[in-house]
Amino acid sequence: MSIKSRMLEPTILSVSLLTIMASAAVAPALGKIRLAFPGVHETLIKLVLTLPPLFIIPFSLLTGWLVYRVKKKTIIIIGLIIYFLAGIGGGFARNITELLVIRAILGIGVGLIMPLSTTLVGDFFAGEARSRIMGYAVSVQNLGGVIFQIAAGYLAVMSWRYSFGVYFMALIILILIMLFLPEPPRATPKEGQKSKGRLPLKVYICAVLCVLNMVVFYSVLTNLAILLETEKQLFASESALFKDKEDLTRHIEAGTVSEITRRAFKDNNITLSDKAYVKLGEAEKSWEIVDKNKKYIVKKEDNKLVILAEQLGKAAVVGYLLSLLSLSAMVAGIFSNRIMTAMRRFALPLAIFLMGIGFGLLGNAPNLFMIFMAMIVIGFNFGVIQPYIFLFVQKFTPQDSRALGMAVVGSAIFLGQFLSPIVLGVVSAISGQTSIYFKFNFCAVTVIIAGLLGLAMAMRPVETAKA
Repeated sequence: MSIKSRMLEPTILSVSLLTIMASAAVAPALGKIRLAFPGVHETLIKLVLTLPPLFIIPFSLLTGWLVYRVKKKTIIIIGLIIYFLAGIGGGFARNITELLVIRAILGIGVGLIMPLSTTLVGDFFAGEARSRIMGYAVSVQNLGGVIFQIAAGYLAVMSWRYSFGVYFMALIILILIMLFLPEPPRATPKEGQKSKGRLPLKVYICAVLCVLNMVVFYSVLTNLAILLETEKQLFASESALFKDKEDLTRHIEAGTVSEITRRAFKDNNITLSDKAYVKLGEAEKSWEIVDKNKKYIVKKEDNKLVILAEQLGKAAVVGYLLSLLSLSAMVAGIFSNRIMTAMRRFALPLAIFLMGIGFGLLGNAPNLFMIFMAMIVIGFNFGVIQPYIFLFVQKFTPQDSRALGMAVVGSAIFLGQFLSPIVLGVVSAISGQTSIYFKFNFCAVTVIIAGLLGLAMAMRPVETAKA
């Protein structure tokens, strides 16, 4: 077997690395990007992740038209060049406008290569080999999220600009495509393949479910970095925590805290240990209360003392957590068929309910361990929900319309990614609650309710058709 034949499978699978998580690759750097552009509205910052999906949708549909007129290998090469240049180009943006324009161009590149990342499998493999490699392709898509987000997290520690370096992967894959991918057969539209009917209503219902599911799921990618790198306000005290400035200085020198401070914390359900002590803070006009492995920041704002919990983590930690989210979804995808066979009609509503529980953990997480657990719960159940919806679409869509049905549902996924920060931003504006914790708790409540309603419907006896 020649080296070109041996490299065909890994070359085709390599394209899948760049697709689903392409726009979310730099999610660990989102907190740093926000700090780099002070005064820019939070929703605009989140568009760094959600604007590419808006451009992926039309260019994915355009690719379906182009394959009948242009060689597939040519489309992939053009898409990879755009992907590479726009990917690393984000690191050179001088302002938020330039960054968003570059991210939109990235969406064009992804839109050109994403549909072909799976059709290449059908072009070169058949039968059992096709099913096996298609399964590998789905796993590789999630693996791409794991690799990109860990790497981006590490790079973002040095600078948010360096995090865009993860897109150099596209250059390696471009070389593999040019060297080892033969020209796939050009698609030729056949009269018999054209559907004369419309898509079933159930397909559009599934598309709506995909939008809602991604609005909720993508809130993790757009908010987690900000959550970890933002101090959380615990309470505000209108009265002083020390008798006077001399009393504060005395306790700083002695390495202790005052009884007034202990009472104020206890009144807000926080008990300080005997080892707690006060010291000057790193920020101007602030000081800190350190209690074992916990740190509380005290700042004076509007004649009040505001007590905040310190940041839960940094960009590198965000990368690990988001990669864990993708890894959990990847594992669930591998076992999703067994789960659906065992749980039957309860599989989907139970997965929705459990994902809501995961958001509840995230919205009330006091430490990294709780966030770690939330990532596993959310990621795993998301990995069950998505394949279930795809199988449902294939089941109820006529054979000659399945490609169109999957295109509609696939576009709905990216539409949900784009709408996620907008929808949650509107909810925050209406409620007057701007906290990241509120957004996660809102997702938790809505998803849990949806899951409970689904479980109630699944428990209804199945009506049997009369003879």
